[in-house]
Amino acid sequence: MGAMTPDPAAVRRTWSSHPRLALALRAAIAAALAWFVAHLVPGPVADYPYYAPLGAVIATTSSLAGSVRESLQAVASITLGAVVALGVAAVSPSDFAPLTVAVVVLVGVFLAGWPRLGSMGSWVSTASLFVLILGRGDPVGFIGAYTGLTLVGAAIGVAVNWAWPPLPLTPAQMALDAVRRTLTRQLEDLAEGLEQDQPPDPDEWAGRRRNLDPLLRRMRDSVQDATEAQMWNRRTARYRESIERQDRQSRALERAALLVEDLTIFVSEEEHAGLERVALGPELRPLAAEALRRLAAVCAEVRGVAEHTEDVPLATEAIADLAHAVHEAQARGENTDTAATLVVTLRRCLQAVTDPPRRLR
Repeated sequence: MGAMTPDPAAVRRTWSSHPRLALALRAAIAAALAWFVAHLVPGPVADYPYYAPLGAVIATTSSLAGSVRESLQAVASITLGAVVALGVAAVSPSDFAPLTVAVVVLVGVFLAGWPRLGSMGSWVSTASLFVLILGRGDPVGFIGAYTGLTLVGAAIGVAVNWAWPPLPLTPAQMALDAVRRTLTRQLEDLAEGLEQDQPPDPDEWAGRRRNLDPLLRRMRDSVQDATEAQMWNRRTARYRESIERQDRQSRALERAALLVEDLTIFVSEEEHAGLERVALGPELRPLAAEALRRLAAVCAEVRGVAEHTEDVPLATEAIADLAHAVHEAQARGENTDTAATLVVTLRRCLQAVTDPPRRLR
């Protein structure tokens, strides 16, 4: 039997859905180039070649703009750490080494909280210790090698990111799809509960409630990563339509999630077994269930073009049928305030996924 050849389409899907693979490869290439360049540098600086690949790895992040920002932050942190070490060493007696180390770490960790240093702030205390301990014989030369080679490596990392810029659209789309599917299932679960002869009890409603918070956080983070990756990215123009579609989806799903949460709370609290008087009752429950199912069908198609699907007029009609039944009940003298609130929330939810707001430019 011949060896099985990998499916190119499957390989591309795996590659695009796991940006960490590309990130690791870029970091490896940048580190190798930085190590090679560091050995070409003459003089005592060449005694510390490992700082060049360190800078390259720091600079190889998920976006080109991020790589530039974090490179500058890392070099600034290292420089600040070196200044701390030199300053503390200059005023500390030579026989108080433990106290000197403690003061260096104290000051370094305190300065690491400076917001302008970002996530690279932890390098302040690390650089302080390196300069204090490893650069004891020639602190100025060590600082020059440390900061200089780190900067060279960072420049190489930025160059690799520029030549092969990341644009993590697939992970963002996967996060959007996860929120969309969960919203759809939540609406279907609510509809299923209302279709029963008797409304579920509170425990059963609680079992039908889905936690959207982790999915929403992941969606926000993924879309934010993709948005940041557009800056200075040569590939942005080619994928402009996909980027704008994801932006519309994320804003629509964000609004819809809040409204679906309201719907879930409303139904589970106002229409459960044990209440002396429920909000909908046997007459309105089937219509509300139909409206929820039609709304779920619309949510299932939220990809920035939901307004063009045939499910939208069907959902609009189902909500109108429920509203008409509520008005008829009100005309008979029944208290329908709570049911009317459900109609309003359903309409707002449908509007959220069919008419998302335009991004302000």
